[in-house]
Amino acid sequence: MWKLQKWANLCPDVVERTIMLCWGLWKYRNERRHGGVRGTGLDIVRSSLRMLDEFRLANEKPQPMRASTTMEVKWCPPQPGSYKVNVDGTVFTKRKQVGFGVVIRDSAGEVIAALSQKLARSLGALETETKAMEVGVQFALDIGIRDVTFEGDSLSVYNALKGVGEVSSTAQNIVYGLSHLVRNFRTFAFSHTKRQGNIPAHVLAQHAMGVESYVAWLEECPSCIESACAHDICT
Repeated sequence: MWKLQKWANLCPDVVERTIMLCWGLWKYRNERRHGGVRGTGLDIVRSSLRMLDEFRLANEKPQPMRASTTMEVKWCPPQPGSYKVNVDGTVFTKRKQVGFGVVIRDSAGEVIAALSQKLARSLGALETETKAMEVGVQFALDIGIRDVTFEGDSLSVYNALKGVGEVSSTAQNIVYGLSHLVRNFRTFAFSHTKRQGNIPAHVLAQHAMGVESYVAWLEECPSCIESACAHDICT
């Protein structure tokens, strides 16, 4: 551990990843002793590191930003004639529910449609973010737009959709489904932003706690995100 800490500046995750891999080996050994299914070394590595990613995502807190750096992360409009669909998901742990927020805007930043939906299921953070993307894609199909950029603030989900990252098997099934669903669009793309560039979708995901099942807005901006959307246009 002392030697690993010396490498921490060059490899910021090396200590945490090593600890998780040791834990994964210990967990696998105990499971095998009690008749668990045999797995490969790669399975142990993937499951251990995935647990670390899920822990970070579940405990991620927005960092306070100085006024000089606030403008560095902002919502970017799509190309003229196209639309941007921002999505976010949140876990209501005590209620064993999850919430999704979707905002669809045109190149002028005007809200074309929005959705706040609640699902009575206990999902992990990564599964929730992946499901939020699925909800956003289906909502875009339902309102009939065909040239779209889908954007969320989960880097893990974005990497999985681009085929350069691993997520849990449950989330991976959703990713597979999305790869077929998006073929219904004329043009589509996936984009990643930080939380500061995804505030309206995040607010709608939180708003889902107070809705019965879901609420949708067509050709109007929900009052709870009016100021955030206006700020996006101004910046």
